[in-house]
Amino acid sequence: MSKKEHRKTDQLTAGFLLNKFKISINPALAYQLIINCIGLFLIFKAVTNFEFQAEMLWIYIFWAIFSTLTEMKPITMPNNDQLTISFAVHISALILFGAPTAILISTVANIFTDITGRRGLKKLFFNISQYAITIYLAWLVYQLFRWNTGPLQLKTDAPAMIISCLVYVVVNFILVSTVISLSQGTKLLRQLTSDLMLELIHFASLVPVSLLIVILYNYEPVSIVILLLPLAMAHFSFENYMNLRTETRKTIEALADIIDQRDSYTAEHSQRVAHYCSMIADELGLFGNSYETLVTTARVHDLGKVSVPDSILLKADSLTPEEQSVMDGHAEVGFKILSNLNFYKYGALYVQYHHERYDGKGYPKRLKGPDIPLGARILAVADSYDAMTSDRVYRKALSREHAIKELVENAGTQFDPVIVNVFVNILQREKALDKKNEDT
Repeated sequence: MSKKEHRKTDQLTAGFLLNKFKISINPALAYQLIINCIGLFLIFKAVTNFEFQAEMLWIYIFWAIFSTLTEMKPITMPNNDQLTISFAVHISALILFGAPTAILISTVANIFTDITGRRGLKKLFFNISQYAITIYLAWLVYQLFRWNTGPLQLKTDAPAMIISCLVYVVVNFILVSTVISLSQGTKLLRQLTSDLMLELIHFASLVPVSLLIVILYNYEPVSIVILLLPLAMAHFSFENYMNLRTETRKTIEALADIIDQRDSYTAEHSQRVAHYCSMIADELGLFGNSYETLVTTARVHDLGKVSVPDSILLKADSLTPEEQSVMDGHAEVGFKILSNLNFYKYGALYVQYHHERYDGKGYPKRLKGPDIPLGARILAVADSYDAMTSDRVYRKALSREHAIKELVENAGTQFDPVIVNVFVNILQREKALDKKNEDT
């Protein structure tokens, strides 16, 4: 074998090994390992710096129990983040006792709750580690910005406490959202901004509670017991709100699916449209409420067809003008239903206008160009593409290539040309990927 052939063989072998090594690396596990190492080091440092005082034993036990109770019943958000009221305990503990004690209290509480909740060692180590990092950084900032070295002075130390709380929230958001993003393959920015306002309201409501805990403890340590009931009530009220919000969404989506299934040709139509909308939103860089509103609305965009009789909805022949008018009314009906639900308040406009045309010749308001909400313009493209590529009672499905041609030819008249261009690029990439998979 020549030197050139040897070199080529070595390069192929090295490339194979490198690719194999890359595949074997799990970003989520690597990230967790880094966080665990930092967090466990801080916990070890907290143990070595902890100054045990026998007369404080009952206080340590009380705070450990207090912290455990606040971790016992987390609220799972739609983005899979979990909220507890332990924030108030952590902030007040680091102000009253310092970082080592606060970290150890949090560690004991999470070990107990994760073991009793059978959440697994991987989650246990990550939880105690990310809390140790969060508390430590919040404590550093508190020490950096406070004026006094003694007990908390409300007038001078309140800004330091507020900044410390802000750092706690930001660090906790980033650490937890990153591991969820890596584990589930979602975009980090979207993970961070999903339901952001709700989570910020939750944390903001706990800041005055943290301050009140510190004030009551300095006045009479046992008096903080009176905060347990208000804390529990606030937590359960937020949980009930989230449950109601989730149940409302599931109920409306179930109803939309039932409406889709009235016509065997349109079964799962709304789910596919929501998927196409999510891909377009990804390409356009939408995140936070803009993304969530678009995708959740796409799932129920044909809800108004509940008002359309089967004789019209399932008719194989052309519709009469009167029948077409009834069919066209489904957008307004869907808007009226969804606009009464707070969760769909903004998305209801997308449903109302998703049959508007870019040239102003659509319905129901004959809006034109950018006057049509962006979400409605995206929904129009996704909805039309799925309609074209699905069998209908009055015609067979068009091929992907034929549907793309229709989108391109109607860009600037029926559809927003920018969105058509974005969606066509997505479809062409998918086609190339499908061909590559077939070849391999």
